[in-house]
Amino acid sequence: MQIHARTARRYLWIHIGLFCALLLFPLYQWLSRQIPQFLTRCFLHDRLFLYCPLCGGTRAIEALLHLDLLAALRYNPFVTFALLLAVCIDVWALVRLLRGKTELFVLPRWFWVVMTVLMIAYTVLRNYLMIAHGYDPTGDLAFIWNR
Repeated sequence: MQIHARTARRYLWIHIGLFCALLLFPLYQWLSRQIPQFLTRCFLHDRLFLYCPLCGGTRAIEALLHLDLLAALRYNPFVTFALLLAVCIDVWALVRLLRGKTELFVLPRWFWVVMTVLMIAYTVLRNYLMIAHGYDPTGDLAFIWNR
């Protein structure tokens, strides 16, 4: 089997970009700490006092970089699951590349539908648990709902 050079270059450039993003992550963390804690630039969080599906995602990524899977799951299980799934998809793309395929990242339409439904369900569940039961693993908003 022959690896297509153009496909291999595209795969390499994608990973160079991801590596650069990983190197810039500490800068992103530092910049996000410069924003006052009460102002996150998230409409749901700042105005409606609810969590969006990505709230806690930066902390989850930081925990994953420290190989602390339990902390990452506590901060944001959806982001943690999505990142682990992305790694699996990337490994599958590498296998497809080595087998000589030209389309590496082939995901069926149902995959996106399932991910969207899971994201919405997760958002509703985490906000329900916070409002009704005071469960707030990130600790950002429960004090507002549980006075």
